[in-house]
Amino acid sequence: MGKKKNKKENNIGKKSETKKKTFISIFLLVVVVLLAGGLLLFQLFLKPSASIQNFWKKQGVEKPNVLLITLDTTRADHLPLYGYGAVQTPNLNEMGRRAVVFEQCATTAPLTLPAHCSIMTGYYPPYHGVRVNGNNALRDDQTTLAEVFAASGYRTAAFIAAFVLDGRWGLKQGFEYYDDQFDLKKYKQLDLGMVQRRGDEVVNSALSWLEKNKDRPFFAWVHLYDPHLPYEPPEPYYSQYNYNPPVSLYDGEIAYMDEQIGRLYSWLKTNGLDSKTVVVLVGDHGEGLGDHGELAHGFFIYDYAVRVPFLVVSPDHRLQNIRIPAQVSTVDIFPTITEMVGIKAPPTQGRSLVGLMLGKKEKELPAYCESLSPNLHYGWSPLLSLRTSRFKFIDAPRPELYDLKQDPKELTDVQNRYPEVGLNLKKELEAFVERISFGAPEPQAANLDSETVQRLAALGYIGASVKIKTRPAKDLADPKDKLEVYELIQQAGDFINHEKYGEAVGNLERALSLEPGIPQALLLLSTCYLELGKKEEAKKLLDEILRQDPNSLQALISLANILLEEGRDEEVISLSKKALSIDDRNTQAYTLIGEVYMRKMEHAQALPYLEKAVEIQPKMTRNELNLAVCLIGLKEYSRAEELLKKILQEYPKFPLAHYHLGLLYEEQGRLEEAIQAYSKEIENYPDHFRARFNLGKLLLKRGDFQGYLEQMEKVMKTAPNEAEGYLFYARGKLLRNDNPAEILDLINTGLSKARTPELKALSYFLLADVYNRLGQPARVQEALAKANHFKNQTTESKR
Repeated sequence: MGKKKNKKENNIGKKSETKKKTFISIFLLVVVVLLAGGLLLFQLFLKPSASIQNFWKKQGVEKPNVLLITLDTTRADHLPLYGYGAVQTPNLNEMGRRAVVFEQCATTAPLTLPAHCSIMTGYYPPYHGVRVNGNNALRDDQTTLAEVFAASGYRTAAFIAAFVLDGRWGLKQGFEYYDDQFDLKKYKQLDLGMVQRRGDEVVNSALSWLEKNKDRPFFAWVHLYDPHLPYEPPEPYYSQYNYNPPVSLYDGEIAYMDEQIGRLYSWLKTNGLDSKTVVVLVGDHGEGLGDHGELAHGFFIYDYAVRVPFLVVSPDHRLQNIRIPAQVSTVDIFPTITEMVGIKAPPTQGRSLVGLMLGKKEKELPAYCESLSPNLHYGWSPLLSLRTSRFKFIDAPRPELYDLKQDPKELTDVQNRYPEVGLNLKKELEAFVERISFGAPEPQAANLDSETVQRLAALGYIGASVKIKTRPAKDLADPKDKLEVYELIQQAGDFINHEKYGEAVGNLERALSLEPGIPQALLLLSTCYLELGKKEEAKKLLDEILRQDPNSLQALISLANILLEEGRDEEVISLSKKALSIDDRNTQAYTLIGEVYMRKMEHAQALPYLEKAVEIQPKMTRNELNLAVCLIGLKEYSRAEELLKKILQEYPKFPLAHYHLGLLYEEQGRLEEAIQAYSKEIENYPDHFRARFNLGKLLLKRGDFQGYLEQMEKVMKTAPNEAEGYLFYARGKLLRNDNPAEILDLINTGLSKARTPELKALSYFLLADVYNRLGQPARVQEALAKANHFKNQTTESKR
């Protein structure tokens, strides 16, 4: 345990050193500009507040706990804490009376993953590199709150309510327990936002962990996702709030979420931990609910999406029942939390708010927010904003300025009334973006397997590492003019989620009539055509995308996957190599090439590509499994076994791992171990017919004839469209000397389903045996002739 901790601390140290060097170089280069502009974004020294530390010392608390609760898709203006009267939130109200409530907190992006990356690192998206959901992951060398707490001797755990924050997107760093277990196999299409868990499931898991770890200092993050679409609060909230949907049902989800927050806070009080725990609640972004025409979120950066609730609940009486009207940002959470509990932290782009909380007068700093989804997904202009407690400037091809005090709904552009304010904020925004982008490292791809990436791409996610220049462009369309197209495509995605492909096609064709050639719509339409059995039409659409943009990674990989199914190996390799020329770290391309060579039984050719995939994404278990399978083909058994056992140590039920371990043992003649491995695969996945089939054959070899028959009978039931079960069950019945006439149907059924020369040869040999027993020599000769014909085909194909 000590070694593990030291290793963790060393890793944090290395990360901090790297960041410190980067930071110093940034500081030296831009300090003059920063001072001239009056905005010092980076804090060089994050010394814990002596005043705060004295409080904990008097309380006899050496290491205060931290409970961070993030409220997904929660508008500040839909909470009573912020003046809203249509929803009941008794728990948030009570906590608000014991808290510092920030009235003007802005998120950095109206999307879950980039917003949470800013909360967890204290950096804006242009620096941490996660700009939208579903492309980049948070880089390994970014330091998270969890890593800082882990290095300081805290237990760390996270409880995640939606797949969009799955650990593979990088936020798992520093957490010894990251509860992100989602059953992705339940979903045909994989929409990041729709794979979710209800608040009670998340809180149940959190309370279970907290109960086991309450005697040690902890940093726990609980993510609640209930206000996100679909708005389906459980009873009694559904009945109470189903009077003006969808808005009232959204409020019902908030009321239900409040109940779950109350469960967490009650647990702290019941266990006497509220006196030594800091509770931070913050929204990641809001929801449109039809304002400015946006139904959900992720497109515009008006205040319904940007202004989020933020409160800090502390046992320190000086920090209770306080409201702060100054502008703050979610990047300020990292330095604020670390200062509140007395942990030294690396510098960030945020600032500690402890001084403000203690009543110190400080200069207000504006908050930055961006929406890059219009640009990355649709090719329109990005949207960037700078917000103060009074004004908000939105940079777009047609810029906007709003007086938030007079016009909180942002209905009236006041650039003509305050021209100097608009010009100054535009200049300030441009300088701000330069500063927060300076020295940004290259983005990092997420550790996703090819199937997951494929399913994400089917709904238009980028699924690859992307670096973007953050600048609105005059020659690009203004997103304000494209809302109808955007909503049509969003609704099409929802139709695809619910397997309503015909309805989705109608939406997408309408969107393409309004804006021909839009890649996002073409990609989604290709998905629909594939699902509707129109493979050729799907390929034409992907070809069209590649004519417009030969470097479209999504189209290259999507087309390569279709051609792989068609057995067009050379074209798959060509497309994959083109993808690698654009992104030499694209593991999907390496895997596709490896799969082509594996299918051709050219394992030596496949090996370097599969090894490269593992090198790039060492944490991606599917890549390791592919490599292990290749090594079995090369008879490098010890290395393959080591990989498979490593997978099973981390994921005891990882699909196909026990199966391939069984193959490995079978090839080595370790039959008892092979039987155990196949049995384990079947225990985990009862419908895995290959494992059953192999197990049955080994049971026969061991002399367990009845076990063999039982497995082959189950193979027929679990895989009714495969030939093997029928043929090998028939073979067993022949060995048992059952009535040959009754076995004919089994063999003929197997023959009708046989797709390989080998299985067809077996079918005819079995038929010859039956005809021989029935005394039909002519049919015996006919069956043997066909059997030998297919046997020769099998021999030829293996040469």
